[in-house]
This record gives sequence, structure tokens and C-alpha cells, in this order.
Amino acid sequence: MPRSIRISNAISRFSVLLGKSCGVFYLAAIVLSVYEVFMRYALDAPTAWTNEIIMALCATAWMLCVGAMTRQKRHITLTVMALLVGPVAWRRMARTALVLSMIGVAALLYACWHPMMAAVSSMQRSGSAFNPPTPMFLKTMLVVACVLYLLQLIANLMASGTKTDHDHSGQL
Repeated sequence: MPRSIRISNAISRFSVLLGKSCGVFYLAAIVLSVYEVFMRYALDAPTAWTNEIIMALCATAWMLCVGAMTRQKRHITLTVMALLVGPVAWRRMARTALVLSMIGVAALLYACWHPMMAAVSSMQRSGSAFNPPTPMFLKTMLVVACVLYLLQLIANLMASGTKTDHDHSGQL
């Protein structure tokens, strides 16, 4: 098996594993939501921290799933175009879309880098009563998500035209 395919498969496996692991973040958000409802309505003692933690958990899970969604091709796509233009033109269009996506994600990564560094260096906080460093954390996670997304786009481009390119299940 060519080295590029092995690298592509390794990136894809990592993306899918990470994406599936993010379910824990959503489970924690559900548990915290139930806790907040109980505290607020049963004990009349709402918390000052659960809403911010829930938002951070869901945002983190959403960002970390980007590689898995890209690998499994679970994003929005116009598959009817494949029927209209034929397989050869569709493969060219798909590769072009991957390259354009890579340029866009690289630009987003570049745009997010300085705000992330500023947030980390000043330990930006939310300013709420709880005041966690959520802005710093989420800006860092956005950079991480951009890197994961870019890696998966590169893996998809390396795999384009091979047997693994047609595997939509993510089970490599």
C-alpha cells in the first residue's frame, strides 16, 4: 500500500475515532442540563456555571467532529450533480472542491491564529459571575479544529480516486 494512502487512512481513522469520542461531551451537557433544571426548579437554587460549561462542551464537541464529518462525507453536498455530470467530471469537481476547501480552511486558520494567541497570553475570561476562561479555550479549540479539518481534507485529497475514497462509513 502506498505511503500516502497509509497516511490518509491513519488521519481518517483518527478523525473518526475523535468524532465518535465527542459523544461524551454531549452526554456531559445533558447531565449538566438535568442538574441545572433540578437545581433551578426543585430547589430554587440555580447555578451560575452550568450554562457556560454546557455551551463550551457542545461547542468543543461540534468543532472536534469536523474531521469525522468530512471523512464520512456527512456534510451537505449536492449528490444529484454526480448523476448529471458523470463520474469523471464529478471526481474532478470533488477534487477541486477539496482544494478550494483547503485554501478556505487555511485562511480561517491564519485568521484565527492571532486572536487565539492574544486570548491565551491574556487568559481571556467570559466576564460572567462564574468567569471561566471560555473565550481562551474556545479560540484555541477553533484553531485545533481548523488543523484537524485541514488534515482530513488533505487525507481525502490523497485518497481521492482510490478504493478508500468510496468508503462513506468511516470504517477504514
